[in-house]
Amino acid sequence: MKFTVAPTKVSRFAVAGLNGLAWISSAIVVGITGYFLNDYPHDQHLIFEMCVSAIVLGLWIPSFVLPVLSSYKFYYAPLNFIFSYLWLTAFVFAAQDYNESQCELNAPFGGSCNLKLTSEAFIFLAFFFTLASFIVDAYAYKVAAVKAAEPVHPEKPEQAPATA
Repeated sequence: MKFTVAPTKVSRFAVAGLNGLAWISSAIVVGITGYFLNDYPHDQHLIFEMCVSAIVLGLWIPSFVLPVLSSYKFYYAPLNFIFSYLWLTAFVFAAQDYNESQCELNAPFGGSCNLKLTSEAFIFLAFFFTLASFIVDAYAYKVAAVKAAEPVHPEKPEQAPATA
């Protein structure tokens, strides 16, 4: 007896897991950037990072459960696509702020370099997980579309309609 699992089911569990990892990464980024915003002078890059991570923190809560449901219609694929590029932008901002010259002198001025680099790492992880989730979700959508397009009775030959 051969046990097979539908690729869409596996991919939907993968999407739920990747969304969960993106949510955890955004929670860490919210904590670090919130600390920097509260205690240090800051710039617009830090505000952008906070906005992206806070939006993900709120919108991705249902993403742990929705992909597992059989009625899931790939709702998070467009969101993951959009937010992967927002995360990429946040990563570029963090890399510009923390990797040029002396880390202590860049915004937020006086903040711990270890925290800055930790925030940068988790921003990259959030980017990676949202991009991977989009790719897996797009693959599952394609597999589901191909499966839905298959004929109902493949053993019966298709006949051309009679023309009068």
